[in-house]
Amino acid sequence: MRIIGGTSRGRRLSGPRGAAIRPTADQVKEALFNILADRIVGARFLDLFAGTGNIGLEALSRGATQATFVESNPTARRLLEANVRQCGFERVAEVRPVPVSRFLKHARGPAYDIVFLDPPYQSQHVQRVLPSLGGDAIVHPHGVVVVEHFHKTRLGDHIGPLTLVKTRRYGDTCLSVYQRDRAEAWA
Repeated sequence: MRIIGGTSRGRRLSGPRGAAIRPTADQVKEALFNILADRIVGARFLDLFAGTGNIGLEALSRGATQATFVESNPTARRLLEANVRQCGFERVAEVRPVPVSRFLKHARGPAYDIVFLDPPYQSQHVQRVLPSLGGDAIVHPHGVVVVEHFHKTRLGDHIGPLTLVKTRRYGDTCLSVYQRDRAEAWA
């Protein structure tokens, strides 16, 4: 696992042993950042179910100004904290060691420009978390929410205040992009 673009390009990240943590594949990560290309520089980035921090660290490397990582698994969190230090992003990265639901319940602004979530594929976390993401304290009115999910998981076109803009498939993985209902349509 490594950073594939930006200022930390090529930097190796500490990864998991075994199948308990499933890092995003480089092909999917590259596709994600191609989708987000015009939005990354200067963005506040929220990485939910952050695991090792692979995605949020990539965002920082590519110009995001701040990233918040939410990860409650102690093993993953230790890897995440080591990766933040290894990349030198301690001043712009915040690691929150709480369950995602608790973080969202107590979140206060400023809102995030980009929210990324990659929950365990066989869980129901996406369906429980997405309706909570449309509030002003979480997603900026013109921000986006990107969900990485198993291709057989069907997500709604409208979930809470979020509207599906596009879905792209990469092997067994899909990236679904949502925006707030009142935000302008994404071209």
